[in-house]
Amino acid sequence: MFRRNFEGRFNNHRGHMMNRDGFDFGRGFGGHPGRDRFFKKGNLQFIILKMLKEEPKHGYQVIKDLEERFKGFYAPSPGSVYPILQMLEDRDFVSISKDGNKKVYTITDEGETFLNENIDQDEFTKRLEGFQNVDIKAMEDARNQLRDLFKEIMLAGREAVEDDEKKAKFESFINETKEKAKNLYKN
Repeated sequence: MFRRNFEGRFNNHRGHMMNRDGFDFGRGFGGHPGRDRFFKKGNLQFIILKMLKEEPKHGYQVIKDLEERFKGFYAPSPGSVYPILQMLEDRDFVSISKDGNKKVYTITDEGETFLNENIDQDEFTKRLEGFQNVDIKAMEDARNQLRDLFKEIMLAGREAVEDDEKKAKFESFINETKEKAKNLYKN
């Protein structure tokens, strides 16, 4: 099991924050117990409805607009967007018209009513607005530093599986590093 944790993943999944070198930084901010997820259940449908209120869009436009709003930091997969669009249609929150081979989604009166009735629960928009003033260069620099650190940790972890003494030192290092990181974002 220890070795498997350091094998890494070298395939690029949309919706993951993954760099060109194939190191996977996880899915948004989620996937870890006790930590906040980037999209809580229903947030993505809410933001998609808001986007459709601005103007009708086809599914690919929704994906690209979300990626643009998050400045490339997050890009949903078609497997997450299209089922939401289908669910919104099933709930009569959007209507569909055809533009050639593409389906164009338009918010309905029911969809606008849903948005208006739930506006007070829209914590996600505050998060989205936080991305409007993000220093992309600083974020890219931080991601590059994390990537470099992650590579070093991966290499050290691979070495550690071969030697019990190195393994103990490595596990201690990992635990200390996790605690230091927790202290950074808790304070």
